[in-house]
Amino acid sequence: MSEQFRKLAQEAEYKKSQCLDRGHYAPVPHDLFRRIVPIAREYDKSNVHIAALYTYLLSMVNGQPGNDRYMSAFPSVQRIADETGIGRNRIRPLCDVLEAVGLVKSAYDYAGNKRDKLYYPQYYSELTDEQIRRNLGELYGHSLQSDLPNAL
Repeated sequence: MSEQFRKLAQEAEYKKSQCLDRGHYAPVPHDLFRRIVPIAREYDKSNVHIAALYTYLLSMVNGQPGNDRYMSAFPSVQRIADETGIGRNRIRPLCDVLEAVGLVKSAYDYAGNKRDKLYYPQYYSELTDEQIRRNLGELYGHSLQSDLPNAL
């Protein structure tokens, strides 16, 4: 390894350890771009945006253990749209995809007369490729093999 590359690697390793030690991080699974996004794009090319939405939700997780919403992110759809640039009408379908691939679970919190959606990032997916494809097939109403809607 050249001296330049060694120094850059050392700096990156140091900054990574500092970030982890301070708790200023959320781990992004390697298979997000290597496996999950490519499978999700088989169903809809715009599903590439699940990566941006997922990392955004990770960054918004409530890390206060005493709070009822601990380990959940609860930004409004408008806030997600404003801060990510993802269209409001795309957020729900992308969240459905994140659930189908096993990266997010969600629940509703009814506080007073208000309903908030809570997103619980799962930090990695335990699903196999086949399970992900089955879930996405159910979500989209068809399998890729037949490309025919289940209703036909």
